[in-house]
Amino acid sequence: MLACCAVGVVRRDKCGGYRNTTLAEKVLVSSSPCSMVPFIHFNHRVQERCSNHLAEALKQHRNAGLDEFPGAGSTLYERLVEYPELEALFQEAMGAYTRLAPKIIDLSEFSQVRHLLDVGGGDGSNAIGLCKRNPHLTVTILEKPTVVRITHECVRTAGLAARIEILAADMFADPWPGGCDAILMSHLVEIFSPEKIRLLYQKALETLSPGGRLFVWTIMANDAETGALQAAKSSIYFLCAASGEGMAYPAREHEESLRWAGFSAVKTYPAAEVDHGALVATK
Repeated sequence: MLACCAVGVVRRDKCGGYRNTTLAEKVLVSSSPCSMVPFIHFNHRVQERCSNHLAEALKQHRNAGLDEFPGAGSTLYERLVEYPELEALFQEAMGAYTRLAPKIIDLSEFSQVRHLLDVGGGDGSNAIGLCKRNPHLTVTILEKPTVVRITHECVRTAGLAARIEILAADMFADPWPGGCDAILMSHLVEIFSPEKIRLLYQKALETLSPGGRLFVWTIMANDAETGALQAAKSSIYFLCAASGEGMAYPAREHEESLRWAGFSAVKTYPAAEVDHGALVATK
């Protein structure tokens, strides 16, 4: 209880009793709409376990933490296919993480979008939130085949099956569907190397019609690459487990890559209070 009080999740009253703080009631109670309990479980069962291999990852220039989960593939997401319960936990965790700080869906530019392609849309948290805010919007989610079942169930539960389509595809190898006037990549690009990020940005440009927009929501380091803590912690996870090549890049690197891909205008919306940032690029 001393530790819980010290980190601010429990307070002690004048009678010596203990109570949850407002923060704990918001994110550490399972029934809360902003509960981060699944994300904490994922951190404990996967991220922390893999990040213990940091020294070996640095020595071997690979995501050595992936050895904790034997199987096929060179990324955590490929390995999770062989661990269905952990894959479901990952999707639930990322949904919780997305809903806790959904600043991307607050952008006014979404009010001008009619059909959105959500690349790597996970359990559909962003798509669901955007559809609830924008009654005119329809969304196509592109996800791995093993995730599609989870996405379908979340979309059905939200009552949005008529407005959200889910397609199973490999985002790198398979073609993306056309007919969308905007594309969203949320909590996606930071997983990959700068070269792969540029490939994704280039593919987005080729998919969009003139005037179409690409929305990017990503963990970001500060401009000097000296912080912050969430960016550092996530970068260790990307190095040790996720892919062995990603990190929380500063905004300027994304801006340069988007212009390299051919986008004519790029606008950045900092969200330093949550170590994130949003970019809106126009073709």
